[in-house]
Amino acid sequence: TTGANTGVSWADAYRGTDSLARALAAAVNGDEVWVAAGTYKPTAALTRAVAFNLRSGVQVYGGFIGTETARDQRNSTSNITVLSGDLAGNDPVITDNSFHVVNGNGANATAILDGFTITAGNANGATASDQDKGGGLIFLNGSNASVRNCRIVSNRSTFGGGGTYIRQSSPNFQACTWQSNIGGAFGGAIDMFDTCSPSFVRCAFVSNSAARAGGVEVFGGCNPNFTNCVFRQNSGGASGGGALFVSTSSIATLRGCTIARNTTSASGSAILNDVSQVRLFNSIVYLNTGVGGSTVNQLAGGATVVYSCVQGGFAGTGNISTNPLFIDAVNGNLRLAAGSPCIDAGRNSDIGGGVTTDFDGNPRRVDDAMTADSGVGPAPVVDIGAFEFQPPPPACEADWNMDTVLNSQDFFDFIGDLFEGDADFNADMTTNSQDFFDFVAAFFAGCD
Repeated sequence: TTGANTGVSWADAYRGTDSLARALAAAVNGDEVWVAAGTYKPTAALTRAVAFNLRSGVQVYGGFIGTETARDQRNSTSNITVLSGDLAGNDPVITDNSFHVVNGNGANATAILDGFTITAGNANGATASDQDKGGGLIFLNGSNASVRNCRIVSNRSTFGGGGTYIRQSSPNFQACTWQSNIGGAFGGAIDMFDTCSPSFVRCAFVSNSAARAGGVEVFGGCNPNFTNCVFRQNSGGASGGGALFVSTSSIATLRGCTIARNTTSASGSAILNDVSQVRLFNSIVYLNTGVGGSTVNQLAGGATVVYSCVQGGFAGTGNISTNPLFIDAVNGNLRLAAGSPCIDAGRNSDIGGGVTTDFDGNPRRVDDAMTADSGVGPAPVVDIGAFEFQPPPPACEADWNMDTVLNSQDFFDFIGDLFEGDADFNADMTTNSQDFFDFVAAFFAGCD
């Protein structure tokens, strides 16, 4: 734009590499900052200690073109908005990159960062100033900000938390991906320490690495919750914990998660538990490899595991060990194929409060008519893993028994399921009289 450079409208938007930093400095409680697609840096200078500072009461959204009049008109998937620590624009030289790209220190839950790619942070500075932690984002001193729809990619640190470092803070993450971050000693994607309770919903941790905890390190009385998350192809190095390492009186709770194809040259190719608690519900642990490519002892150090699928078997109520039948694990597609033993095999009471969607944002409880329920709870019964199997719609909506023929047997089968409480025809998560009326209308409408 060529306007007044005041940020009060698109025509007068802040301009330049450091325009977002100036907008954040000017924002006050209650403001939203809308950011058009492009690449932004914390400073126009080469001062590595400067970061984008989140602020309580200020919401920051990326993914705009620069003509929108409403926030929901943006598309952060197609309008890529990058926060970069490559201050000199000379990567792969990273010795002059920002220590942290985003600093959430002290920002409470009213601070929101939504719709950005956060990259090129290099936390290789002094330990005393925490400049060796959290190359992408750092949260200290009661930072409880909300981060949504963000990709934290190709950041690094020398101590821990290549992508993100958390201490005495409990930020909330939703629909975020950590990929190809390097954590030095601890936590390729994330390192958390000292009484923190962050939450992760529909998040992915992919191809991150560190000497210990390729994905996430949980240390010092931290209690994170992971819901409908994916841990894939992380490497825990010689100190173990391919996907997660949990230690020193911490409690890590995972619900509806998939942990697959992570590696370590030590123990705990999926999770290494060291004098702490690990709890898995409705989750898959499969194809994680340790020394010599072995899939034995993927969960090392003990865990409480129920209604989950664990390769080689694991003691606990409702657990199975049968191949979950991923669609294409080698190429990263960990969704369930038709016929998977994980379909309709979880326990509804362990889904988690308020959870209605899976990793992909699809409905979380969907019945597969071709699979007998082996889990627990009123139908539809939840699937095991981060992805709910979405049966293809029948060619004819009223073909209830899916035999490709619409006849009286479909009507009788539907009535039988209706009386058993398993006839949610309109997919509103309940079986009631409206399902009957909707089915009858579709039945008499016939098929094309």
